[in-house]
Amino acid sequence: MIVVKLLIKNAMILFMWYPLRMMITFLPLALSARIGRLGGRLLRLLSREKQRVMIDEFRRVLPGRSEKDLSLIVRESFINYCLSELEILLYPSMDRAYVNRVFTIEGREHLDAALAKGKGVLLCQAHFGAFQMTMPAIGYTGYTMNQISASAAVWKEGGASASQSRMFDIKARYEYTLPVKHISITSSLRPVFNALKKNEIVGITVDGGGGKKVVPFRFLGREALYQTGAVDLAISTGAAMVPAFVITESGLRHRLVLHAPLRMDGEKDTVRRAALQEFAALLESYVQRYPHHYGYTLCLRRQRAAIDKYPFFTDYPESGEPTGNQSRKKVTSHA
Repeated sequence: MIVVKLLIKNAMILFMWYPLRMMITFLPLALSARIGRLGGRLLRLLSREKQRVMIDEFRRVLPGRSEKDLSLIVRESFINYCLSELEILLYPSMDRAYVNRVFTIEGREHLDAALAKGKGVLLCQAHFGAFQMTMPAIGYTGYTMNQISASAAVWKEGGASASQSRMFDIKARYEYTLPVKHISITSSLRPVFNALKKNEIVGITVDGGGGKKVVPFRFLGREALYQTGAVDLAISTGAAMVPAFVITESGLRHRLVLHAPLRMDGEKDTVRRAALQEFAALLESYVQRYPHHYGYTLCLRRQRAAIDKYPFFTDYPESGEPTGNQSRKKVTSHA
């Protein structure tokens, strides 16, 4: 049975990155969205372990929801993931007209006001939904956009199959067709400082299970560890931190919501914790409203807990089995 599932998954990958990749630009967007939804339903059926982990995570962060509701959220999480992956195939054909057609941008005045101060903007994102679509949305709207990220090609290091390795190579190449300068998370921060000095926008993800310094606090009813890197950059450069969230709607259309800059007043340690808490509160409100946009992230963080220096949540069970409130380990602030 496991072999059959692997064969079907590899067949899905080959279909996506070969025939579908060649013809998707000629398909109506609504049809592409239906293909993505179908792929998500099929992937869910083939991913029993991810389903198990995901539904346990949702039980923890969405207490009170019925099992029927949680099952629906898990299904939509797989669909949202597949839609986001499918959208990568459209990167090379995206332009200003495409963005104008599929995007609604709310709160642009916050971004403009932040840039008017002349010290650059850290566009703070979460691993929430199609967050990568912030790059074409901002870049094709006329702003100079940089993105701190890891190339898709790095995922080949995890023992990927031949078809998956080829997929990661194509994905990485497609990412570089977007109107954004990519800054590797493993490289020097000099390009980041240079971009902010030139009053440009630098995209950075704030949630995650890595980082050299973390701050623990309550998030989604649990103790979470947030990296301090983004706030430390803002403190040292004077750049504004503007939160950005992408909500995917029907037919592969999106809403990009830009919020007022995070508050940065006070002593360094106070600012660090307060700014991260403010961002986490915003993210929590989005997860409560659109939980399927965060399902794959919850699953990934749980599965990486054993290898991340600082796991995202501190209450992951040691064995990987679902267990109510078992605490994995206690972590104190390293900020």
